[in-house]
Amino acid sequence: MTENHYHFYASSVSQWATTNDERDLRQLMKLMDDDGFPYSLFLVPCKHTDPYEIAMYQPMVKGVQYLGYYEIKKAKRK
Repeated sequence: MTENHYHFYASSVSQWATTNDERDLRQLMKLMDDDGFPYSLFLVPCKHTDPYEIAMYQPMVKGVQYLGYYEIKKAKRK
């Protein structure tokens, strides 16, 4: 298996998480959705094991890409 030199980082007011060797992007988004809070998603151009600073829920890495803000869809009531 090849090692990625990037990872995805998601953060909400409740938690943060990244993709890693055991969690892919789909699993990361499900984890954040299940938590029930809106979250932001970033593509971070370094390995998930590399140290970096976080400020205001965002990774402080040169070249980081903001991918969007995701809100949890609530079930419609009848």
